[in-house]
Amino acid sequence: MANNTAGISALQMAIQINATTAQVWQALTADIGAWWPAEFYAGGDSGKRNFVLEAEPGGRMYEDWQDGGGVLWATVVTVDPGKRLQVTGSVFPNWGGPTQWFGSWELSNNEEGTLLKFEDHSIGRMSADGAAEKHKGWQFLWDVLKAQLEGKPAPSWPD
Repeated sequence: MANNTAGISALQMAIQINATTAQVWQALTADIGAWWPAEFYAGGDSGKRNFVLEAEPGGRMYEDWQDGGGVLWATVVTVDPGKRLQVTGSVFPNWGGPTQWFGSWELSNNEEGTLLKFEDHSIGRMSADGAAEKHKGWQFLWDVLKAQLEGKPAPSWPD
């Protein structure tokens, strides 16, 4: 029987990246498809798909499978170029929902480069296992981004 419990979850993370805020912003927006892990695509053929984030109000955060297919993960709500990006998206029941999620990225300069603060707030059907898996997924994404920007090998998805 499926978990039909509705709830609210909040996840906050801070990731220190040895790169300028301009480099981090570029990677999070225009170049997101260059580092987006293969494990995080919902479909499409490897080598033909791309992950896209249109950094403008009303823009899309989506998978383009280049065959007419894809997945819309979120819609951009707020853009303060180089500083803040906010999105909202829906999770359908076949992926653990129905859930509405709100993501927020904030960048700031510091002595070591850029501090990326990330928040994910969700409301809807969820489980403790699902929340733990979401945390693991976001941590992995930020580890991949950090490695990309710091010129290090990308980590492997933890089993």
